[in-house]
Amino acid sequence: MVFKGVSWIGVAGCFILYCIIFLAVRYEMGIETHAYSHAQLGLLMFAIPGAIAALTTKESPLTVALLGPLLATPCCLLILHLHLVNGCIALLQELAFMTSGMFWCGSGALVVMLCRSLITHQHD
Repeated sequence: MVFKGVSWIGVAGCFILYCIIFLAVRYEMGIETHAYSHAQLGLLMFAIPGAIAALTTKESPLTVALLGPLLATPCCLLILHLHLVNGCIALLQELAFMTSGMFWCGSGALVVMLCRSLITHQHD
């Protein structure tokens, strides 16, 4: 079976966190601020669901961290479409943003995997 070893609790947690962070980042980016001196770290927040999903499973952390956002993408697009009906955001632009979010989510899982392998290598 393809999804053997996948923690569905981790996928659900990653799904929910990804949706929350997506909506928070998209609505924060929609508000114009005059504080240009602050760094905008919105996309880096997507590493949090990936790291948490990787911490919930040991067998396939990267699969869990990428399956959550993949399943959350249609949900986030639907929520975004229902709340921002003005149509000023192009679908391809949103898909590019979500692909970036998936990349950072996977990167969060890869960091957890690296830390685990370094810790186990250190104890050997």
